[in-house]
Amino acid sequence: MALWPYQSMLNMRTVAPLCFTSLYAIQTLCSVSRPTLPLGTFVTECHERNFWLSIKSSVLGYKVRFDIEDDRGIHFLSGRQAAECGYSILHDHHGNLVLRVSYLACYVDSEADSEFRLQVWIVSRQPDGSVRAYPLHLHCRLPQPWSPRDILCEENYMEVSVVPQFSLPHNQTKLRMDAPPMSNEERRRLREEGRVLFYRPGDVQQQSWTVAELLSLGYVIAVTDHRVVLRAAYSSPQSHRYMDKEVLVEAVSAVFLLPSQGLLTVVDVSVACMINDVLVDREHLVWSSPLELHPLVQGVFQHRGVRLGLGTQALSECSARDRGYQVATNDGVLQVRIPFGADGTLTRAVEVDGELSQVISFHLFLLHEWQDDLLPLTQHRTFRLLQSPHLPHTPEVINDTVCAESIFSVTVGMFPREMFLKTLYIGEDSVALPEAQHQGLHITPIHYRNGSHIYQLRVPFSYPSVAQKRIRGGYKRRSLAFTLTLGLGLGLTSHEFNYTATVVCDEKEAAADSPPWLEGMCGESGVQVRLHYGSGPRPWELYVGHRRLDWELVELGQLLLEVEDDHLSMDIPLSAPGITYENITLQSIVATVEVSVVDLDTFQVPQKLTQHCSFPGRDLLVCLPEGRMVVIVDTSRSIPPTPPNSTTLVDPSCGPSQTDSTRALFNFSLNSCGTTQTMDGGFLVYENQVVYRPDDLDPTEEPAIHRHPPYRLTIQCRFPMNRSDLVSFWRPVDPLALPLTPSEGHQSKRELPRRSIRRGKRTTRNLYGWKD
Repeated sequence: MALWPYQSMLNMRTVAPLCFTSLYAIQTLCSVSRPTLPLGTFVTECHERNFWLSIKSSVLGYKVRFDIEDDRGIHFLSGRQAAECGYSILHDHHGNLVLRVSYLACYVDSEADSEFRLQVWIVSRQPDGSVRAYPLHLHCRLPQPWSPRDILCEENYMEVSVVPQFSLPHNQTKLRMDAPPMSNEERRRLREEGRVLFYRPGDVQQQSWTVAELLSLGYVIAVTDHRVVLRAAYSSPQSHRYMDKEVLVEAVSAVFLLPSQGLLTVVDVSVACMINDVLVDREHLVWSSPLELHPLVQGVFQHRGVRLGLGTQALSECSARDRGYQVATNDGVLQVRIPFGADGTLTRAVEVDGELSQVISFHLFLLHEWQDDLLPLTQHRTFRLLQSPHLPHTPEVINDTVCAESIFSVTVGMFPREMFLKTLYIGEDSVALPEAQHQGLHITPIHYRNGSHIYQLRVPFSYPSVAQKRIRGGYKRRSLAFTLTLGLGLGLTSHEFNYTATVVCDEKEAAADSPPWLEGMCGESGVQVRLHYGSGPRPWELYVGHRRLDWELVELGQLLLEVEDDHLSMDIPLSAPGITYENITLQSIVATVEVSVVDLDTFQVPQKLTQHCSFPGRDLLVCLPEGRMVVIVDTSRSIPPTPPNSTTLVDPSCGPSQTDSTRALFNFSLNSCGTTQTMDGGFLVYENQVVYRPDDLDPTEEPAIHRHPPYRLTIQCRFPMNRSDLVSFWRPVDPLALPLTPSEGHQSKRELPRRSIRRGKRTTRNLYGWKD
């Protein structure tokens, strides 16, 4: 059974000017422009059981609603009323605004349940505040005959329509399929005298309601020429939910009753729909449904088949298989599997806690047919937006570079349709996209049918920001570091995401003498530098900062050296001479070291490396050669924990420069904040304290109980008297603060342990690796 395309384009008709309240009750309008939608901006179709209208969002204003007109006037539908009346409003996978209306919906003009008309007003508020109303007349004929029972599970409501049976004895249950059309009197009696009996499995008590009473509860009971219709929004008062085959189902179990002269019209108007979430299985969306919906089946169940589709378009079995869609039945469960990226899926970018994620969605249409002892045919239609949870999204970088072509060729993606390229950076240089081609750069977007896209980037080796260096084995390495800045969303809700990557191309160099070269890395507790000797004959020396690397510097700076045949590795701790600190915060410590190779014949510097490293901010004390002390203390280790933002140095006016929930950072000059200076052997010792005293602490008064007891931590810097250019960098192993007690006064202190020294070992070669 195929879905028919639309049979009638919109028939426009002239409507007199209306007087109605504007979109959001801001003002009352008695004159509204009545333009027509431009051709090509909307599409209508007549499907098996509903009208379908799609409008390109680009032609609408920023606030839109649908009003419905019939012979009684114009009706505005709120979200709940739309569900109760059989209207669904949504966006499709192209971003178009879609209105889907049941043929049996409120305000639809029906002729013999086979021809249907609907007058729709699209009311749009423009950015300038004006309001436009577009009238559209929808006209459809029933493409496929009604089944004895039709069930529709829409996004926002459930609907069932059944052929009623008349003048049957109480004990007769067989449905007469050739029932003639109801007379006006019969329809009136159904509306005025009929009652609906609701029941739930296992409940002893049952409730019956008149048609008028049901309307007040949010149910719509309609009687057409041939059918009785029950419609309800999800979570209606008489609905119940249950788990069937691990699938969540919502059902309304009800019968329509009309007693008359000892005979009884009995119409089962029960309806059930799946409301379970979609699951993600590797690269598939997975949605399940019980094959046999028990509230709807009486007697022996016979499965008649399944049709799968996209939106309102049913697909043949062959077409669905070609797209990768799978429908299988296993152990009484009907399972639909849709692969990521398949035709019809939509990948949408979202921001979650500052990180980029993606959501995969698919507009499912499923037609399930069966028969049982009560009815020869039930058609159960489901319209459902399958939508995955937020999935972390990391674009893939593919390096297709061929070194012999002297140009980088890189592919980056996939990116969802909502993301667009705003800026390209090569190294640290911003590239104006319109001018990129004039600079020899080419960045080309490639789009796919589902809206996703990738970017292809081509950058010549000669571009100034392409880095070059020699590596082991006589190779030259060219590196391309680039960043794509992509936008997501518009206006105040827009976000930017940066994708940074580096690709390399290693090319064998011609045989020749190669000079030494440097390579820098960041270690766990310091900076690592590797000096590759090269093959040149000239002697050279290495400098760390402004100091020549010799054994005195190795011991003084606690450097660790490893000498190999072709290179020298050097671990430089954070306390070594030559280390400078660019920034120290609670979050991170940024340290820098500059290492140079000096040619002893020419005193030129053929190689220089400036290595920046960032380390996490933890408990530490740094004594800087410019006469400053920086300390991070964790006050949560006292019992009870001390509030860090209430601590000071000895001078109470010297508070922390940064705090968080457990730590405080102090950065102060050694001749301030109450710091004392003493001599200890050949060292100058600078000492201060991190303290906390409750405001009401007075040693002359009686002892009091305080929530936070006094807190004190002694901090020291020690400089050799003849070497004030050194850095002391200490990490406390267990810097627990000692509470201040009257017996201790101000004499007790707790020093921070120093870093242990690691020595490089001497070899039969000199420090640089060659023989003396």
